[in-house]
Amino acid sequence: MPTLCLLTPGTHVGLQSRALHIEIPARDEEPAVDRLLPLVEIERVIIGDATQATTAALAALLELNIPISFCSWSGRVLGLLRPPSNASAALRLEQYRRCLDPAFCLAQAQTIIEAKILNQRRILQRLAANRNLDITAATDWFNTLIQHTGHAPTTDALRGLEGTASARYYDELSRFFPATFPFERRSRRPPHNPVNAVLSYAYTVLAGEIEATLWTCGLDPALGFYHSTEDRRASLALDLLEPFRAPICDALAVDLFSHEMLNASHFERRASDDRADSGAVGCYLTVEGRKKFFVQYERRLERQFTYEFTGQRTSLRQLIERQCLDLKKTILEGAPFVPFLMN
Repeated sequence: MPTLCLLTPGTHVGLQSRALHIEIPARDEEPAVDRLLPLVEIERVIIGDATQATTAALAALLELNIPISFCSWSGRVLGLLRPPSNASAALRLEQYRRCLDPAFCLAQAQTIIEAKILNQRRILQRLAANRNLDITAATDWFNTLIQHTGHAPTTDALRGLEGTASARYYDELSRFFPATFPFERRSRRPPHNPVNAVLSYAYTVLAGEIEATLWTCGLDPALGFYHSTEDRRASLALDLLEPFRAPICDALAVDLFSHEMLNASHFERRASDDRADSGAVGCYLTVEGRKKFFVQYERRLERQFTYEFTGQRTSLRQLIERQCLDLKKTILEGAPFVPFLMN
């Protein structure tokens, strides 16, 4: 069990010997749960804001270097509990220096956005092949746009190209969702329909996982190269998220709806818990919907495959960790950073 998700309201977590004692109350037609989970079987923990965990349980997790993410019901990361960083001061100083170098930032941003667009194109090709659809026009359009990313003179110009690519990409992606769950356009803060609810939740959860991994590597998640630095935003985590959006989050959303793993009962309309939304009403996953989401999310991240760029067996989660370490090497040594590309 790489990730332990404790999201059901009223869940209580304590420590018993070298195991977590998890008590989940009965809910709807599901019986109560009372079980022990050995600490050695856990790699990371996600705790919902309606879950109670004892200090002893949290301390035991930290002793084993297991990061803990506290999330709201909408998936927004409220905070991270992690062991003290073992990074040297030299690494942080070098990261700060690199973030003040416009040429370095632009170079990293160009490679990241080029990888994002290439992965968007690849996802569309895979989905189209499975459904015998012709997307030659879209593929040619993306090929032309990709040629411009490496020549963008500024980060703002690159953001314009990325925005143009995303608009066309989401328009093409909408063809692959069932008619019962249409995806007319990308909406967030708040998401307006079930598809947008899943996309927003997936992006938020994955960004939180990347942020925790960056902390573990000794990097400051707040200082990015493509996303500008803002208070309360993990800009570097958002940078590394970009190439993984399509292969993890978007592909997962298509699967969840196409294979009817989610239905209308797994969504609810309620006011947002995000300060930026000012309590606006949107569409969100229910507790049961989040459970189904995480089952498939974990399967996708843990599935082993041969990565053609290295020839090694790996998983998407391992590649995320590898990306964080590669970026660390780029910061310290100036080695070229190669973002994740789909097979």
